[in-house]
Amino acid sequence: METIVIIALIIINSFTIYKFLFNIIFIDKDDFNKSVRYSFTPDIISLFRGEYWKDRGGEIKLGFFIMLCIIVTVFEYSVVIGIIKGL
Repeated sequence: METIVIIALIIINSFTIYKFLFNIIFIDKDDFNKSVRYSFTPDIISLFRGEYWKDRGGEIKLGFFIMLCIIVTVFEYSVVIGIIKGL
C-alpha cells in the first residue's frame, strides 16, 4: 500500500510540483543539461577550463532541485499516510 502511494505521488508530482520547481531553479532545459554535465565533470577539469564557478553553481542548483523534490515527496507521503491511517 505504501509503495503504491509513493509511486502515485512521484507520478503526480512530476507533472505539477517538480515542473514548477524546475522552472523556478533552471532558466531552460539547456541550463539543466549544463548543470548535469557539470555534476559529472571533475572540479579539477572545470578549473583548467576556466569554468570552476559555473561548475560549482550548476552542481548547487541540481543538488537543490533534487533535495526539494525529495522533501516535497516525503512531506506529501507523510500527509497521505497520516490521512489513511486516521480513517
